[in-house]
Amino acid sequence: MGSSNKLLLPYRNHTIIEEVLEQLSKSEVNNILIIIGHDNTRVEKTLAGYRSDRVSFAHNPNYRLGRAESIKWAINLVREKSDAALFMVADKPGVTHVLINKAIDQFRREQPPILYVESPTGRGHPIIFARELFKDLMLLRGDCVGNELVAKYKNGAIVLKDATPQIDIDTEGDYRALLENGMKK
Repeated sequence: MGSSNKLLLPYRNHTIIEEVLEQLSKSEVNNILIIIGHDNTRVEKTLAGYRSDRVSFAHNPNYRLGRAESIKWAINLVREKSDAALFMVADKPGVTHVLINKAIDQFRREQPPILYVESPTGRGHPIIFARELFKDLMLLRGDCVGNELVAKYKNGAIVLKDATPQIDIDTEGDYRALLENGMKK
């Protein structure tokens, strides 16, 4: 995205990250922990009004080492009090609270080691890991973080099919597609 922080780009009368947080807030997720890396001061300032007993923030100073560092940061903060961890990325604002709730409900019913969403654009979010995999999550490195665990636990993983493509905002073209798609709703 060049010099722009994609999470702070306008979308639906607020920012992309606010849309993701609003969808999480409307869901059945018990506690929402936002791990902030790049541009943490601006992101946290944008989200300050969302802080509550249910929503908290943590800064990951090692974010340049890849997404795995944010996952490990989150697990370190929740492992003592959580039976599972649901992960979302902040650059897919099209993931709705309805889909998040479907994932949570199915995870609770079937209790797999992993549940992930499959959309027309590939594996998407949310992805939920059972507590038994927290140690595995702590061993992840770099940016390609989900593939290893999904492959390792493929036989026990649950795939939640969703017909809605998930637009991952990585380029100006992705952002334009998001805005065009958002206007249709």
